[in-house]
Amino acid sequence: MKRITLLMLMLAGFALHAQKQAKPNLNKALNLYREGKLAEAKEILDAATTYEKTMNDGKTWYYRGLVYAALDTTSNAQLKSLDPDPLKVAIESFAKADQMAGKSEYFITGKDGVLPITKTTQIQTLANYYLNKGAQLYQDEKLEEALANFEKTQAVYPQDTTAFFYGGFVANSLEQHDKAIANFEKYIELGGKSPDAYSLLININSGPKENKEKALEYVRKAKQVFPANSDFPKVEIGLLIDLNKVEEAKSGLENAVKSEPDNKIYHFYLGYVNSKLEKWDDAKKNFEAALKVDPAYFDAQYYLAQIYLIEADKVRSQLKNLGISAADKKKQAELDKELVNKFKVALPYWEKAEQLKGDDVDVLDRLKTIYYYLGDDKNQKRVEAKLKTLGAEGE
Repeated sequence: MKRITLLMLMLAGFALHAQKQAKPNLNKALNLYREGKLAEAKEILDAATTYEKTMNDGKTWYYRGLVYAALDTTSNAQLKSLDPDPLKVAIESFAKADQMAGKSEYFITGKDGVLPITKTTQIQTLANYYLNKGAQLYQDEKLEEALANFEKTQAVYPQDTTAFFYGGFVANSLEQHDKAIANFEKYIELGGKSPDAYSLLININSGPKENKEKALEYVRKAKQVFPANSDFPKVEIGLLIDLNKVEEAKSGLENAVKSEPDNKIYHFYLGYVNSKLEKWDDAKKNFEAALKVDPAYFDAQYYLAQIYLIEADKVRSQLKNLGISAADKKKQAELDKELVNKFKVALPYWEKAEQLKGDDVDVLDRLKTIYYYLGDDKNQKRVEAKLKTLGAEGE
């Protein structure tokens, strides 16, 4: 009985020895990688990550990163299918290798067997692969795929400003506005210097995101970064006007007019702001200055003409509020006369507006009213005919 027991123990020991895991050969895995035998290389390196004597070797994880990166970039569908997300595994493997590397740099020799190719170079090459592929897909109008490749570039090489700029640009084209904002903000954080990034952030927030306060923040940052850029101050003024921050807008416009006295837009918007502040005389001067720069500037002519109707409208309001007493009738006669005078003053400004834009319905409507009060039947019928032709009978 003792002899049988001893024999069984010997056989059990032999079985355990036979089942013991063989040490994965890292050099063999590297050679298989070089030969393009990625499935075999993957099998060895996956095993090496759990084998006691290789799992803490930085080269295990470095080689594994190379193999999985190759799986993600290969055109071989069968190899690609070996893992659902090979790039993720590659990045995690490279990160694990870095933890074990200390200050040393991983490398393999090139095809010549002499010159080293460092991990840093390999990472940059991988990032450029995805970046170039994304650019080509964008040219082919495959925007979703392009964005996916730019995001892979970001994952491989998070310091690449170009990948975040392109990612933001494509995400904006896809109307993925939150993602576009995140990309452009990261681009700026990394030191990106293109003013287009700020312009797109401003456009996204002032447009589809409907957050003009945030857009104003971006434009003010842009002004600091690009002090010589002449567009951002103009955008800031427009946003201030939209946000009804007219006093701030006025200050900026006054400085702008001083620096660019021949810029009709600045004169016009300063007139617009002064109109909002009901500083009518100042507004008139601003619109007149804009027209001096460009006599055919319709918007300036239109707003100037509007100012001259303000006093007339005040008189019309007084007329509407009169009663039927003798005093009211006397007042009505006085106001009628005053109203005619106001319309006479306003008339040439509106006629000039019609000369500049003869099919503007609002201008024609105003002229019809003025001609009516002035008793100019001929011109009243003329503008009524134009309104009818335009499909707008007027008030």
